[in-house]
Amino acid sequence: MKHVLAIAACTLLAGCATSGMTDTLPKLSSKTGKSVTAYVQCVEPKWQALAKDAKGDAKDDKGRVTANDDGKHERLDVTANGAGAQVVMYEIQKGKGDYDSRFRDEAISCL
Repeated sequence: MKHVLAIAACTLLAGCATSGMTDTLPKLSSKTGKSVTAYVQCVEPKWQALAKDAKGDAKDDKGRVTANDDGKHERLDVTANGAGAQVVMYEIQKGKGDYDSRFRDEAISCL
């Protein structure tokens, strides 16, 4: 029972950490010629290589990829736009020191 409560608490905290992300400026805003599904399928495994809990979901004209790793909270929103998709990435990095651009770099590599 304690394990179930711990997992639920972690999930709730991760949701709270990413809920205010759209209040910040996006780290990436671009267009891709890929469909929403194709773009999410490109980014998801690359982010999973960086953070084991990374997950993606794409339905019809909207998709999202999220990841949380060592104080970094990443979210990529993908929306159908004409023949391709609009990609907007938000992130919060709590750690001090150098900026970690790996998630952004992988998102750009799939454009």
